[in-house]
Amino acid sequence: MAEDVPFGELLRRMRIAADLTLDGLAAASGVSDRAISDMERGVSLRPRARTVEAIADGLGVTGADREALLTAARGARATTAATPAHQLPAPRQVTDFAGRDAELAQVREWTAGGGVVVISGDAGVGKTTFAVRAVRPTLFVDLRGLDAKPLSAAALLARLIRALDPGVRIIPRDIAEASTLWRTMIGGRPLVIVLDNASSEDQVRPALPPDGPAVVLVTSRRTLSGLDDVRRLRLEPLPETDAVTLLASILGPAAATDEELRRIAELCVNIPLALRIAGNRLAGRPGWTAGHLIARLAEQERRLDTLTAGDVRVRAAFDLSYQQLAGPARRLFRRLALVPGPSTGPELASVLVAEPVPVTEDALDDLADLSLLQQRPDGRFEFHDLLRLYADGELQREEDPAERAAAARRRDEWLLDTVIVAGRHFEPGFGPGRAGVAEVVALDSREEAEDWLRAEADNWLPALRAAAEAGRHERVVDVAESLHWFSDFWFSWTGWEDVFTLSVTATRHLGDDRLRAIHEGYLTWVYVIVQGRLAEGLSHARLAVEHAVRAGDRTQIGWARYYLAGAYERAGQSPEALREARAAVEDFRSVNEREGLPNALLQSARIAAGAGSLDGAAELYREVLTLVRDPATAPPPHIADFAEATAYGLLADLEEAAGRGPEAIEAATRQLEVRERLHKDPVALMPSLVFRARLHAKFGNSEAARADLNTVRETQSQAGAEVTWKADLQDRIDELERELAGRDDATEPRLRS
Repeated sequence: MAEDVPFGELLRRMRIAADLTLDGLAAASGVSDRAISDMERGVSLRPRARTVEAIADGLGVTGADREALLTAARGARATTAATPAHQLPAPRQVTDFAGRDAELAQVREWTAGGGVVVISGDAGVGKTTFAVRAVRPTLFVDLRGLDAKPLSAAALLARLIRALDPGVRIIPRDIAEASTLWRTMIGGRPLVIVLDNASSEDQVRPALPPDGPAVVLVTSRRTLSGLDDVRRLRLEPLPETDAVTLLASILGPAAATDEELRRIAELCVNIPLALRIAGNRLAGRPGWTAGHLIARLAEQERRLDTLTAGDVRVRAAFDLSYQQLAGPARRLFRRLALVPGPSTGPELASVLVAEPVPVTEDALDDLADLSLLQQRPDGRFEFHDLLRLYADGELQREEDPAERAAAARRRDEWLLDTVIVAGRHFEPGFGPGRAGVAEVVALDSREEAEDWLRAEADNWLPALRAAAEAGRHERVVDVAESLHWFSDFWFSWTGWEDVFTLSVTATRHLGDDRLRAIHEGYLTWVYVIVQGRLAEGLSHARLAVEHAVRAGDRTQIGWARYYLAGAYERAGQSPEALREARAAVEDFRSVNEREGLPNALLQSARIAAGAGSLDGAAELYREVLTLVRDPATAPPPHIADFAEATAYGLLADLEEAAGRGPEAIEAATRQLEVRERLHKDPVALMPSLVFRARLHAKFGNSEAARADLNTVRETQSQAGAEVTWKADLQDRIDELERELAGRDDATEPRLRS
């Protein structure tokens, strides 16, 4: 195979050489035909190593060909490592950009040493495209300024902070404090940030740097005149020459005369968005002439008055493209206005039009080709703001209220049904293989379920809110309950407060004290663990206890006290925390609650250790180990393993603090063994290996410490760019290696007992 062939192209060549269809390779490899197609088309840019190996097996390639495929896949992961999932990548640059030379030069001059530039102009004039071309941003955020509920300043700061440092767990709720944290993080760093589609000064002001070297470009329909110490540039429609150049680059040299190009540009008012839509329409219709396009554009001019000033200049191009769509694509275009979030996958789109996914994908491709829809780097589709407005207008005009309501109901029911199936993949009682079957979308693994829940969160959360507003309280509780275990896997998502607030409200309407206690506990977790809002957390924890007692359910009383103990512990109220944790232990013992008891014992031990009672804590950890190993008292395996690993880790800490080296290393080794049962991925074992290596080094066995660190380095090398390392773990590795490098083995202390 030729060198430097992109992974997707290389995979396609090998499949064809093997005389396999997509279906054939799917059957041979066990990887879905959709996933293989996404890889070949470049939609899936970071395929998992195990997936590529399965495909290689299905292709039957060996030797140099197999290594070439695996190397290309690693290269694809490496090229996208600069913008992992937690980052904020910019949209791709258009290839037919024309003009704006003076404006580009001006912005680059203004931002040479840092600074803020506000770029304003009418919709469709190309503000976003211009900004991305001018500065090639490090971070890009769509502020959704034309939405009914634009992105808040707090949410913007949270996205920026977590994009720059995904290790930040709690972001200050106060805007001023969050702004201070953000400005501290970017101080002295030459970042380039685009804040696109701003609605107001207040939305962006907290995110602006006080001085260089960071560069920020803000785009908005408004001039944002309330911002101080910024440069301003207003983009106007293209000059005629540049508009004609843009059209010619789309159509090719022989498609139209200079006069026809000028007339098309005039009818599109030289606005880049309109020019691209019109040019793509003509380029996509071989039977058309430039005269056909000019005539159709002229016929639509009188319909422009349905849009307000500024927007009116692109309506002709929208109408022209929309009227030429086939029936299924037209229906899809207008029903995409019913997508509540900023983007959609093909499955949700297919639900809206009640068509099979392959048919819907073809229609989505048609819409994207005509610039009526944009496809993001992750393969999802989104509207330009004006096109969403236009689509909604056509929906209102062409479909009666009953049709619109039916599509919306179908949308919400599918979203919530799929949430429940996806969430069950993480529940011990369900899990993969027992979670149920989701319609339209395949969710056959935890990875697929997690990907779907994350990608569609901006759509299924509004569906949950709609169910709550409609008084469908049992439905709300069912959805929230299905997400309980998954929430631990997406700790940083800001939507958990909404989810569990809605479920608590639903339980109140249902008048069910037991359910109320459960969901007040979930909300306590949000406030205490996720957000660090301890006052609210304590309040809801007390409500959980109150309703559990009222229900007379000793198990839920135990869980409520467990949550309350956790809130007290975070608040630094150790006596109260230890009191509630011990009460939870007794509640769980009284009803033989196997899941709750080890958790409450671990909590009691941790609080006791924090209060200085090291021997008492060690005794509790040993009790946990005895409990989870005894079949008569052991919880389900996933909880037993987690509790055992946690107990060994904390016991190792206590033995280290007491200076008992062999005991500390023994406990760390047992923790590692348990984690090996829990995790197939060696990357997950790295923290435990580094922990044991540190203990080996501290208590005099450099050879064993180096052996553990060698394993860590081998794991890092094999994982490559596919894994983003936590900074604190990397720091510990580097510090330990420096310590060992400077140590004289002959003078090391003996291992103390």
